[in-house]
Amino acid sequence: MPGEPSSFGAPGAPGMPGAGPGFGQQRNDDKTNGMAIAAFVTGLLGCLGVLGLILGLIARRQIKEKGGKGGGLAMAGIVLSCLWLVIGIGAGIYSATSGGSDDDGKGGAKPKISITKPKDVAAKKMKVGDCINDSSGASTSTASEGPVEVESVKVVPCTGPHDGEVLATFKLGGLFPSEREMSQKASAGCKRLVAPRMRREPAARSLATSYYYPTAESWTRGDRAVTCVAVHATEGKKLTRPIHR
Repeated sequence: MPGEPSSFGAPGAPGMPGAGPGFGQQRNDDKTNGMAIAAFVTGLLGCLGVLGLILGLIARRQIKEKGGKGGGLAMAGIVLSCLWLVIGIGAGIYSATSGGSDDDGKGGAKPKISITKPKDVAAKKMKVGDCINDSSGASTSTASEGPVEVESVKVVPCTGPHDGEVLATFKLGGLFPSEREMSQKASAGCKRLVAPRMRREPAARSLATSYYYPTAESWTRGDRAVTCVAVHATEGKKLTRPIHR
């Protein structure tokens, strides 16, 4: 009605309590966000995977919505976590590419093939597994021809032609025996040690056993080694492969 005071929208009427801007929200601009701190610490540790990244993203969203400090800490946590992830992925790729190439598909590594380059070695330093060429002819000499003094032999690959393969070595004891006794002891010892290998070798019938033993001069210098060598039974004929183990 004209002249009747209105209570609706009257000028100067006080607003409703709490109806101002930001209703239900409280900004904490002076407080450091806890999630940001956790993100930074987790990023430094690096052992918790993507947790630092997740915490950092949550912290930045909270700071944007509610205010507070710690935006730099949150970002640092995100960056550190990403760096740890990159390092972990790189290490995994390197491990897969470097270790997988030698795998035979059955959980084992392929054996590495080593090629023996020809080299001269002292006769008393021959070792089991060496394949040799002996230019003196001692490895294929017969008992009737008598012993041949050998100072050195040439170690060569077992996959190529060679005079013999070292199958066993042993040492003599006691006093220096006569030439005949030395030969008998060397022959008996080699036959005993070589027999198990020969039984496993399909071509054993085509093989013979030769041996090297100390001379009187080398005996005085402490040489006691006897070297047992498998050779071809046919004089002058070479072996062409390793003896079966």
